[in-house]
Amino acid sequence: MMQIEVNHLVKEYKRKRDPGTLLKALGSMFRPDYEIFRAVDDINLGIEKGEAVGYVGPNGSGKSTTIKMLSGVLTPTAGTIKIDGLEPRKNRMKINKRTGVVFGNRSVLWWDVPVMESYRVLQKLYEIPEKTFRDNLEEFIDLLDMERIIQVPERQLSLGQKMKCNIAAAFLHNPEIVYLDEPTIGLDSESKLKIRRFIQKMNEDRHTTFIVTSHDFQDIESLCQRIILINHGKIVIDDKIGAVRKNFTKKKQITFDLADNPWSKGKEFAIPDVRVLDVGETNLVLEYDVEKTDSMEIMNYVSASSDIQDVSINGQDIESIIREIVKKDNQGEV
Repeated sequence: MMQIEVNHLVKEYKRKRDPGTLLKALGSMFRPDYEIFRAVDDINLGIEKGEAVGYVGPNGSGKSTTIKMLSGVLTPTAGTIKIDGLEPRKNRMKINKRTGVVFGNRSVLWWDVPVMESYRVLQKLYEIPEKTFRDNLEEFIDLLDMERIIQVPERQLSLGQKMKCNIAAAFLHNPEIVYLDEPTIGLDSESKLKIRRFIQKMNEDRHTTFIVTSHDFQDIESLCQRIILINHGKIVIDDKIGAVRKNFTKKKQITFDLADNPWSKGKEFAIPDVRVLDVGETNLVLEYDVEKTDSMEIMNYVSASSDIQDVSINGQDIESIIREIVKKDNQGEV
């Protein structure tokens, strides 16, 4: 049985049409013209317990709207959502005790009181037993390096410190499911690393289910095994990250370390459909389409003109793959 089941989910909004002219704008004050905008359009998905799923897409694609419906904040226009067999909107109190939510641009902490006091309020709200609260707090303080900030008000914390405290807050009540919306937005590399390690540990040790939305694809690659791509409110891709790489990687980069590089002295690279990305005295970086050109053909061609000291081949990163899929979907090619 799936822990999260979504069937034919739709969310529509009514919004004013652009009148276009000043005269029509004046008229619309008395007789406004509305259009229906479908933010989420017939989404179907199932997520099993312990899965970590990356939910990605361009701005305005419907990611945050979906998360808000899953957490019971918004009511769907049509379709059904079941969390452990319960509908979030009708059973919001029960669902909230099983789930945690982290929005990268919003805080659950109180601005003017120490973080510890905010946690005490959350303990009362979620009815967390004292031992569970203490055990979790001790573990989180250690994992996220929060010892020096636990008694500091949120207004005196840096962005990275606030994010650590908010993520810890989402896990105090031992949630079975956690929604992470841009969990590392605006953070430095060290803070991102600590937060990612913390989330990985919760997934591995407690089998917590995660849905992660982020424009930072390092979050997705390091935290998730599966990726769901949404565009214009519709699911375009739903597969394992490894399978997406295999099925959609069309281009690769091949980097040469050469004893002497004739292409740095004006020699033309003569293999069709191979693009020169970078060239130096001893280095050469090329991009080729795997369906049109074989890597051995490139290596044989290069070795005929210079001694190869070293060579490496890399596929596209997941961000560039997703960007190409979205571009093709916008053109109606997916």
